Amino acid sequence: MPGAVRPISRRRVLIAAAALSAIGAAASACGSPAPPQPEELEPQLDLARRDSQMASAAATAAGPFYAPLLNVVADERAAHAKALSQEIARAAGETTTSSQAAAPTTSGSAAPPPSRTDVMAALRESADSAAKLAANLSGYRAGLLGSIAASCTASVTVPLAMKEPTR
Repeated sequence: MPGAVRPISRRRVLIAAAALSAIGAAASACGSPAPPQPEELEPQLDLARRDSQMASAAATAAGPFYAPLLNVVADERAAHAKALSQEIARAAGETTTSSQAAAPTTSGSAAPPPSRTDVMAALRESADSAAKLAANLSGYRAGLLGSIAASCTASVTVPLAMKEPTR
């Protein structure tokens, strides 16, 4: 009989449900992209910039013994900031390798420059932070952060911990 309705079998229902499920999954995959995840290295970049600026400021107020040591720390932390910035850019798919300029720090009143012990405390914080993040990563990023943690720790325990010779 033409036009007669055929009974719906359980097999047809299951096939139709599977087809609708596959179409739904494909449609959701083609939908709006997931929001971008925050870059996990950004806090490390901020710490490197902060430490570089802090060490540089401390060097201007330090005596002739500690000033060169603090300048070396400032340069090392600036190099860390550059390496982190380049890795962030690489991961984001940017083709440029130029580092972003550090945000200038402005303050309403002239605060006293940080001391050598302030820089040491900041470096300890940075070393701990980098080491904790490195433990959760792998590959180049883990190595980069491990190197940064080691550098910060070495700066605290060797040059900045030295006692100024007495005359």
